[in-house]
Amino acid sequence: MMNRFKHILPILSVFLMLVLPAMPATARRRAPLPCQNKVVAHRGGAAEAQLPDNSMASLRYAMDLGCYAAECDIYWTADDNILVTHADGRCTVGGLQPWKHTLAELRATGLLENGEMLPTLEDYLDAVMVKGSCTRLWLDIKRIFHPTEQPQWAINACRRACQIIRRKKAEAFVEFICTADFNVMRECNKLCQQYHIPIGWMRKARPQKFLENGYTWANLPSQAYAFLEGHPVEAFQEAGIQYSTYNVDRDVVGIHSAVSPQEHAYYFSHYQQMKAICTNHPKWLLQQLHPVAALSAPTSSKAVRKGRKK
Repeated sequence: MMNRFKHILPILSVFLMLVLPAMPATARRRAPLPCQNKVVAHRGGAAEAQLPDNSMASLRYAMDLGCYAAECDIYWTADDNILVTHADGRCTVGGLQPWKHTLAELRATGLLENGEMLPTLEDYLDAVMVKGSCTRLWLDIKRIFHPTEQPQWAINACRRACQIIRRKKAEAFVEFICTADFNVMRECNKLCQQYHIPIGWMRKARPQKFLENGYTWANLPSQAYAFLEGHPVEAFQEAGIQYSTYNVDRDVVGIHSAVSPQEHAYYFSHYQQMKAICTNHPKWLLQQLHPVAALSAPTSSKAVRKGRKK
């Protein structure tokens, strides 16, 4: 038996010497670096950087700032891909319903203004699974509500995303945030437990409701700072539930922007007790919470290019 191994070992050694150096960094990187902040860049911080939402350039912007995570929106396509984009108010991308069309058909609707194609989850994972980065992805499982509620497509997005993440061994680079829809919430929680990936529920509800549904992470809108007698962070913390919020902003970007001095004061003072704070202005928020570190953070000249989808 030992004589057989003596013949095999030299061949194996040569194989490893040839194959391992050729393996991409993404194949060897299994976890992001430890991160010194809890700032999540909403859609990569596209609003602040004046970049297309959910673009590769906005993701690089968040990574260059050293954000804890870059939030992005995901949809399932008819050919079982996961598209990273934000649909319009009719749940369409380029006029097409993503669950009825292939990735190629959706990309054929047009480029982003900076010339990029619509990215996929695999594109995003390849970008963050690099040496030297502390940034992970917050995958927002988007609710399909037009023309009617259709929870199966959001559940498909979570299912397929989990499969892709496992295949790429990227579990440490991803956390999910889930729509308030009860059907989607329950099924996606089961999937994430199966695949060992964290998931937060985006619903303004009391801690007991989260516990009843098996959730240990609450991701509430920023206006909820007055919820639970003005002590939401403490109430969830006492129940053993992690608390994050969206979006604490410098100025108004959307309906969930917290911009008042009272809102800023609440979240800044509770920052250390929270899992994370999501924002449309990650550079600004880092300067408020980590002024010394933010001043030394690099900024990619390639990332800062204007544009939205054509």
